[in-house]
Amino acid sequence: MQHLSEFALNHWMLVTAFSVLLGLLVANTITTVGGIATQEAVSLINREGAVVVDIRSAEDFAAGHIIDAVHFPLADLPKVGEKLKKLGNKPIIVCCMSGNLAGQAARELKLQGFSEVHALKGGISAWRADNLPVAVG
Repeated sequence: MQHLSEFALNHWMLVTAFSVLLGLLVANTITTVGGIATQEAVSLINREGAVVVDIRSAEDFAAGHIIDAVHFPLADLPKVGEKLKKLGNKPIIVCCMSGNLAGQAARELKLQGFSEVHALKGGISAWRADNLPVAVG
């Protein structure tokens, strides 16, 4: 134990960097909502009629989105619960540009009482990279 404290004192910058990285890793693991890959999303859409919620800006949505996706900007999510409940008790897949904001939006929807909410890993960028169809307009 004495060697550990001696090491920490002699290499305080290394220990600090390790602690920060470890903390970020733990925080990311705790806050991550079940993200799904594009092929899993396609399966949910086709088999269970999952609803895709696109949280990007109106301009980005118009430039290309997943077919039949509904558009709710991230800022409007606290108010869209009733509109989504009208669509039934279907799984929800949240999509953003790169997948970074989708987890936050999925957590918001879970707090509103939706039970099966997933974030699309990699967002619309991953969708396009896998050559999956997009609608424009």
